[in-house]
Amino acid sequence: MIEVATRSQSLVKSSVSRPAIAVRPAAIWARVSTTSQAETSLPCQVARCKDKLESTGYSVVHTYQVDWTSLDLWACPQFQELRQLIANREIQALALYDRDRLEAKGLQRLVFLSELKENGVELVICQGPPVIDGPEGQIVELALAIGKERQVLRARAGSKDGLHDRAVKFGKPVTFHKLYGYQWDKASLKLVPSDDYPTLKLIFGMLLDGSGYQPILDELKRQGISSPAGLPEWNKTALSNIIHNPVYAGRYYALKKVAVEPKKRKTNSYGNSSVRKLPLDQAHYMPEVQIVEAPITWEQREHILTQLAQHQKLSQRNAKHDYLLRGFIYCWEHLGKNGEPRRFHGIPKRGSFYYCCPVGGCKRSYINGPDLDERAKRTLMAVLLFQERDFYEAIGGERNQEESLARLRHEIAACERREENKLHLEAKLEDQYLNRKVAQEVYELLKTKYQAERQGAVARKVQLESELEQLGRQREAFASLAELRKKFIIRLYQLTTAQYRELFTLLNFRIDVGKPVDDFPEWTAFAAKYNADHPKKPGLYSDIKFYLGIPLPAARKLGRIVLPVPAPG
Repeated sequence: MIEVATRSQSLVKSSVSRPAIAVRPAAIWARVSTTSQAETSLPCQVARCKDKLESTGYSVVHTYQVDWTSLDLWACPQFQELRQLIANREIQALALYDRDRLEAKGLQRLVFLSELKENGVELVICQGPPVIDGPEGQIVELALAIGKERQVLRARAGSKDGLHDRAVKFGKPVTFHKLYGYQWDKASLKLVPSDDYPTLKLIFGMLLDGSGYQPILDELKRQGISSPAGLPEWNKTALSNIIHNPVYAGRYYALKKVAVEPKKRKTNSYGNSSVRKLPLDQAHYMPEVQIVEAPITWEQREHILTQLAQHQKLSQRNAKHDYLLRGFIYCWEHLGKNGEPRRFHGIPKRGSFYYCCPVGGCKRSYINGPDLDERAKRTLMAVLLFQERDFYEAIGGERNQEESLARLRHEIAACERREENKLHLEAKLEDQYLNRKVAQEVYELLKTKYQAERQGAVARKVQLESELEQLGRQREAFASLAELRKKFIIRLYQLTTAQYRELFTLLNFRIDVGKPVDDFPEWTAFAAKYNADHPKKPGLYSDIKFYLGIPLPAARKLGRIVLPVPAPG
């Protein structure tokens, strides 16, 4: 009995004194930066690290698999989470496939290694030499990190240079990505029309007719044409990308974009994850690529872009009312930062609308909208719908222009004859003086007289030639105005608000409110006379002036006219 008790007591003692198996937590850090790293893929790295840790008695509790560059590793959220684990001493070892899985920047790598050492975390490296302790080890790690950083930068530069050489040196497109309405003929470097080409013709045809984004989007929806992405409806971005692509004007450009860092990262990303479009003069034009049957010419493209920019300038975001004169009315009592007058904008009021100054407090802060719109239209019609006889009287008349041209040419010919006559007299005088037939005093007097008369004839000739050139320019301007009148006379009464705005822009139309009277004194006299002659009609205000910047009678100040359009009563 005593032996049994003693044996049982010894068994109890042995079971109590046996130490428990301690868990040694460890983490695995696996990283790649390109999808082509097959031999060091994330699963391969994790498997190697796990085997290494388990063989040394560690248990894997955390595994990090990330796709991130080594040049910006500290911006990686998973890496910051790993650093927090180390700072909290939640792991005792960290396994890496290779030390190049850490930062490529030397100082950052040394800081991370210092954090491992301070928190008692062992660094386990599956491939390559182990980390050396002491200053010598820090120098080695710094050198390795610098080498890694240069290697990554060389790889990036090599990729960029390769794309540049492909386009510039070898004359080949960087990529053969699909273009809407076209397909690649890679053998001959041609872009030939595809099944979507008729849609391109529709889009650019509407643009040439003056349509903006929304009418085109509505027409595409009405015809049930799918977007380039295969969606049932188009959006403005897809349409804008087509409009601004120079391919559709017959020119192929490569290297149009450059990778840049985003201003604000919306997701967990690193490096130059955004793209900035370059101006075409900084891109590379490739005449080797032939675009078959481009929808528009380069001149038409420039016209379209100018037209869209003008629409954007005059448009108002989220406008509920399409105000005719929005952007054309200037308040000269309130100026902007650069000294430019502030522009009136439209506001609805009591079932109608008004144009109001954005600042307020001026003499005329509010103007009746419908009345002012009607006056502006009448101003336009007064210019474009003159009677034929009145129209040509206003611009000077074709007969008067021909008479002026004939008169100027006749006077120029007379000046040339006078100049030749004086030269002949000077030569004759020189001959007489050399033969001693004229006294020296008489010679000097006559010579001075002949030279002065000849120089006067030359100066008058130059003046007349300048007037002749100016008259020629006026004739061209008048011809353009006559052509403009013929072009709009039929459609003027059917114009929409958008078309009226486009025409106002073409004619440099503007309305000045509260402009100093001294700037245009003719208006005050004209308004007083008009009010006296038309006592029963709404009177003209001296502080609301209508201007059209087209070349009409030269007697008007600065080539502009002021038409008898009453201000709203």
